[in-house]
Amino acid sequence: MAFSEKYQHLIRENEPLAPYCWLQIGGEARYFAEPNTLDDLCGLLAEAHQQKIPVRLIGGGSNILVREAGVDGLVVHLATSEFSKIQVSEHSLIAGGGAKLNHVISTAVGAALAGLEHLAGIPGSIGGAVAGNAGVINDDIGSRVTRIQAVDRTGVLNEWTRDSLQFGFRRSNLDDVIIVEVELSLEPAELSELTRRMQSAWIVKRAAQPASGTRVVQAFIDPSGTSISDALEAAGLKGAVEGDVSLSARHPGFLVVSGEASSEQVLALLERVTRAVEAQSGIQLQSRLRIW
Repeated sequence: MAFSEKYQHLIRENEPLAPYCWLQIGGEARYFAEPNTLDDLCGLLAEAHQQKIPVRLIGGGSNILVREAGVDGLVVHLATSEFSKIQVSEHSLIAGGGAKLNHVISTAVGAALAGLEHLAGIPGSIGGAVAGNAGVINDDIGSRVTRIQAVDRTGVLNEWTRDSLQFGFRRSNLDDVIIVEVELSLEPAELSELTRRMQSAWIVKRAAQPASGTRVVQAFIDPSGTSISDALEAAGLKGAVEGDVSLSARHPGFLVVSGEASSEQVLALLERVTRAVEAQSGIQLQSRLRIW
């Protein structure tokens, strides 16, 4: 076996990954683990590194497309309570990397702390949100981060302070680590006003995407200088279809899958749309999806 007896109880082999992804398609993970403790996580990563087994982290699964061939490596899911804790201390909030972003937001609002309420409705975990610097127009979560703890690919735990963190548009310098704890700096505010702002952000977010329950993901980032809607319309691609995969005609930029959709169909549609938009307008679309 690739992993020692100490960690065998944590490993599931040939685990289907579709249930962990919003699109609910894709293959299996050769190894899959939900570590119970930080020591478990560090040990698993250290052994994977020694055995040269690639490691991937899956959070909410809202931006991941798994190929039908699956992942020939270890997929880690931070789903246990150890990695989902949320604590409020005066004007800061500390959350485990696996905590759902919207749980973090509602906790902050409930404690009358401002700074996150405008992010309501963005899916995924806090760790994924920080690594991808999730945000809205003119604001992002990176501006609130003061400290993180993360485990590198060799299983070593490190602490990163504000001075060593780098955030840009939907990116950070944290792609190669697994975030296990995040500290955010917030400000006190009126609870009723925060609640109103959080609810407003949630309503706006929901209105801009297909109905809940649909197997859907946001496929593209709005290009600079125009909207994804205008770029797709100019290329004649609104509502484009590839097998059981389509672009939402009402909510441009969102991919909707149904029936027996496959990851190959998703990839084919993404490639067709990207090429057509570039040929029509010279715009190079950036995908929000991480292809596994």
